[in-house]
Amino acid sequence: MLKKCIIWLMLVFWLGCVHLIRPIQAQTAMEEPGRIFLPLISRMEEEVWLGPESADVVTIAYDRRVEDRVYLGTWGAGVFVSYDGGLSWRRRSSGLGNLYIQRLAVDPQHADVVYAGTYGGGVYKTVDGGWNWYNIGQGMMNGAIVYGLAVDPQQPERVYASVRPVNRSESPWGGVVCRSTDGGQNWQAVLQNIGGSAVQDWVYSLAVDPQNPQRVLAASHEHGAYRSLDFGGSWQPASNGVTDLSGRAVAFDPRGRIAYLGVWHRSGEYKTLNGGDDWFLQSNGLSGSKIYDLTVNPRNPNQLLAATFMMNFSDSERGVARSDNGGEIWVKSGLQPYSIYTVAVNPFNGNEVLAGTVDYGVFRSTDGGKTWTARNQGLLNTTVTDLLIDPLLPQVWFAAVQGRGVFRSPDGGIHWEEYNTGMESRTVYSLDWDARHPGRLLALAPDGWLAANSGGEGVWQAIDLAEAEVTRLANLATVSGQVQLPPRPGFEMETGETEVASNGQAAFLEFLGYAALTTEGEMVVKDDLPAGISVFALLREPGGVLLAGTSDGIFVQQPGAEWQVAGLNGQAVVSVAVHPLSSDWIAAATPSQVWLSRDGGITWQAQPTGQEVEGIRGVWFDGQGSLLVSITGQGLFRLVLP
Repeated sequence: MLKKCIIWLMLVFWLGCVHLIRPIQAQTAMEEPGRIFLPLISRMEEEVWLGPESADVVTIAYDRRVEDRVYLGTWGAGVFVSYDGGLSWRRRSSGLGNLYIQRLAVDPQHADVVYAGTYGGGVYKTVDGGWNWYNIGQGMMNGAIVYGLAVDPQQPERVYASVRPVNRSESPWGGVVCRSTDGGQNWQAVLQNIGGSAVQDWVYSLAVDPQNPQRVLAASHEHGAYRSLDFGGSWQPASNGVTDLSGRAVAFDPRGRIAYLGVWHRSGEYKTLNGGDDWFLQSNGLSGSKIYDLTVNPRNPNQLLAATFMMNFSDSERGVARSDNGGEIWVKSGLQPYSIYTVAVNPFNGNEVLAGTVDYGVFRSTDGGKTWTARNQGLLNTTVTDLLIDPLLPQVWFAAVQGRGVFRSPDGGIHWEEYNTGMESRTVYSLDWDARHPGRLLALAPDGWLAANSGGEGVWQAIDLAEAEVTRLANLATVSGQVQLPPRPGFEMETGETEVASNGQAAFLEFLGYAALTTEGEMVVKDDLPAGISVFALLREPGGVLLAGTSDGIFVQQPGAEWQVAGLNGQAVVSVAVHPLSSDWIAAATPSQVWLSRDGGITWQAQPTGQEVEGIRGVWFDGQGSLLVSITGQGLFRLVLP
């Protein structure tokens, strides 16, 4: 009896230990209380990700079997899942070898099975609701761009994917529609040579008739609609009545036979009442619109929602369009300032709608798309190009965010707010403090320099650089292709003039061995670095000591001396930071690794991030024993130093 008790206590103890070692994100998951996760796969704990929160939301798919579970695909940060109908989001990208998600499709009969089509990485699949993903695609071209995905609602092992190769800038495009009959393990090409072998057009969108799954429709890039009547085995053009062949989106009415085709070249939307035999144009209120996505409300099939990049031939009007009578009349339905990638309707509640935008994350409506609220909690898909921490109030941070301008956090990255009043462009390359005017922020934008008081509401005004003094030379001169320097020495630059790189979105721009300084409104070029070395980051410490992150490691220069190697030889160092309280502590970042030196650059140690990372953009000390790291498309995360 005693032996049995001991065994029982050991079992209880073991189960308790398993509970304690679960990943924190599993413990806090609201959706699945009681599930036990063994630490078989290392995941970055969600609490270390700091934002700012927003995203390029390309695709959204509701789970039709689990209420309030929604899958969301981003451009650069993989997949996120919501367990509360889109109010908040959690990253679920473990196993994804490609984080650029083009399309998501949920198995309508098996709740945890989801397919993700990527840009250049083929198709991935999860069988556990997004916790783990694996690549599938025997028989599909390697490195495929996956534009369309569709699952047979009655035989979900039958899956369709429309693909084409990457890096085709002209025809033949190599577009193919593939079909799998075993849940994506094996694929075969079923539609090729759209437009002929010299064209090989591709398909953007696929849809299966929910009442008659033998019928499958495809919206092709420049050749209108195609149709299969035998589960994708054979295909024929099906564009009778379609005069604008720039197909972008196709969607079936849940009652079957009725379908809609959205086009890109501003004609509107086409409708068929007979499964694609004939189409007729419906453009009342939708003419002049570029349609990116189209969805039919599953609870109210007469309601259609269109995601647009343009409305009424106006570049300033975009957003969501809505029809409440099967496409006969369309009206603007909000989000007009935003380009919309996708719109999805909750299959359990037709009044709940989610819209994914370019740059601005996801918006949620609870009245059928009439009014919207941003819902980006936990959605981290931003790129921080520069970061400033207030030296007097270290909990106050300012971040330059690619495509979104400047954000301010009053509490060390927990909450963020836009800080863009008066800023015409949302492109900001760099930030700095104005040494002449304490408390004044400087920002480098495409049209020149801007200034704002850090203690106010962020009202930016254009200034002449000669009116300020720049001290943080790294970002203002050389990081991330932000300032274009002439390709040879011996040039002149006027006081206050700044040339901005035309490819400011690039990771960095080579500078052929020149290091640039900005002092009192003048740009000075130092061309005494070793020949053939590109400067990616430049930092001036108090006293005039220079640190340069280059294509061949780190170099340091004392005032009046030559450049000296300071470690990380052979590494492309894209960012350098010095601890504000100890100049012996230097942090450096390569595109895939963070390094730390505690002895002024004599020795370096790689810092474990808890995950494989690519696309590191910058590294900064937070003054509290941690490093802040920016990753392209994934925001900031905090790296606690040992």
